[in-house]
Amino acid sequence: MVLETIVNFAQGIVNGIPEPYRSLFVILMYTLFIVFYAVFIWKFYKFLSSKDILQLNLDQYNHSGHPILEKILAVVLYTIEYMVILPFLVLFWFAILSMFLLVLSSAEDVQQILMIAAAIIAAIRITAYIAEDLSKDVAKILPFTVLAMFILDADLFNSEQILNRILQIPSLFTHILMFVVFIFVVEFILRMVYLIAQFFSSEEERVEEG
Repeated sequence: MVLETIVNFAQGIVNGIPEPYRSLFVILMYTLFIVFYAVFIWKFYKFLSSKDILQLNLDQYNHSGHPILEKILAVVLYTIEYMVILPFLVLFWFAILSMFLLVLSSAEDVQQILMIAAAIIAAIRITAYIAEDLSKDVAKILPFTVLAMFILDADLFNSEQILNRILQIPSLFTHILMFVVFIFVVEFILRMVYLIAQFFSSEEERVEEG
C-alpha cells in the first residue's frame, strides 16, 4: 500500500534523527501541519459559508428565444449545476475535513469521525441560509476548536500515534457515501425551500406593483 509505505518512510526519518534534535523536527512537522490546516479552514469557510455555493451561473449559456424552451433549458442547466457538480464539491470538502478530523480527533471510531464531519458541514450549510456571517463563524469556530483540543492534548508529540492514524484514512472512504448523501439531501431541501420563498416573494412584489 502506497500510504503505508509513505508512513513507514516518515517514521524511519523520525527514528533516524538523533534524540536531541528529534523534538525540533517534530515541532517543525506540527508547525507545518497547523499552517496547512489553518489555510484549509480559511478556504473551507469561505466556500461553504456562502448561500449560493456555486457561482457558475450556467444559465448565462441559455440563449434560446422560445419562452417554453428557455424555461426547460434553464431547469436543465440548474439541475446540472446543483445536482451534478455540487455533490462532487461536497464530497471533496467532506473527504478532506474527515481526514483532518481523523488525525486531530481523539475519537477512534471512523463512523464517529464521519458523523462529526457531516454534522459540521450540514450545520454550516443550514446557517448559510439563515445568515452568512453566522455560517462563517460556525465554519471557523468548530474546526479550530478541534485544532485547539489537539494542540492541548498530552499526546501532541506522539508522532507514532499520528502516523498510525494516517494509516486509517483509506477506511474513511468505505463509509463515506451515506454521509455525503445526507449532506446533499440537506442542501437540496434548503435550496428548494429557498427557491419557493423567492418565488412567492417575487409574486407578492408583482401584486404590489400592479
